[in-house]
Amino acid sequence: MLIPWTTKINPIWWLHGPDGWTVPDINNGVPYLPDVKNIWLRRFYWFVCRNPLMNFVGFVVGVEDRNYTVTGTEPVLRTTGRDCTPVQEGWRWAVLRVGWLRLPFVSYYKKGVLEFYFGWRPASGGLGFKLVRG
Repeated sequence: MLIPWTTKINPIWWLHGPDGWTVPDINNGVPYLPDVKNIWLRRFYWFVCRNPLMNFVGFVVGVEDRNYTVTGTEPVLRTTGRDCTPVQEGWRWAVLRVGWLRLPFVSYYKKGVLEFYFGWRPASGGLGFKLVRG
């Protein structure tokens, strides 16, 4: 669904997800903070600590509301080699094409050493950065 530019310029909208202020019960296939029952604390953890500016990176500078094609390292929609089956160590790259615009993505994974990515994520179109040692 294409997000209108009038919505995209609202800084309050940048903070919450496309589902409003809803915090998921399941995140990446596992329960998200099952012991935290206070909804305000769950929202703080989700929107401030875990996903700050989620609409900004997804829809304002990202292309989550656009149709795009992806070219890159197979399987092309995986963010890092850790996400692949079987796991793939080393460099991965992708380019998202939205009309004339080209958006780069690069990642690196080495088990026990480093997990890194930067750019427009192939599966979502959102701009992201991750750096985890070890």
